[in-house]
Amino acid sequence: MIGVRILAFSFVPGLGFATAAATMVGQQLGANDPKEAVRAGWRATGGAMIVLSSAGLAIVLCAEALAAAFGQAGTRTTELAMTFIYILAVAQPLMAIEFALAGALRGAGDTRFPLLAFSAGLFVFRLGGALVAFSLYPGSVVAVWSCLLADYVVKAALLAARFQRGAWKRIEV
Repeated sequence: MIGVRILAFSFVPGLGFATAAATMVGQQLGANDPKEAVRAGWRATGGAMIVLSSAGLAIVLCAEALAAAFGQAGTRTTELAMTFIYILAVAQPLMAIEFALAGALRGAGDTRFPLLAFSAGLFVFRLGGALVAFSLYPGSVVAVWSCLLADYVVKAALLAARFQRGAWKRIEV
């Protein structure tokens, strides 16, 4: 919980980029300018990557102090929180892609695919991967947490491929 609370500071801008991407892409498609809609989606993704990666880096640089500041945690709890922070920091650029491109697709009216990508990442790779990791490395929370990276890689790849293909430009809403 300590790690999630700390890294929530970088999630909030991601939600802002998702909303901005949805709005910009939707407006451009409404103006019958799909080329500009593509540019808007990729610009939002680039901005999200810069902001979330910067936030992740800042949090990593202050990981120990931040983990210790969230209560009277013991040394082992602080160490585990820092490890979790490091894992999620690596995921920040992937999370940025997920936020921005899922928002862009939703703004274009493609709402099912982001849901399917999210479900595949969460249930197959995060949950399924965690079950496999826990069976292979019993008691290793770090192995289980590492499945977050697989989740975000899959979601980012699926959403980027969907956005790049461009079928979303022709969805009738």
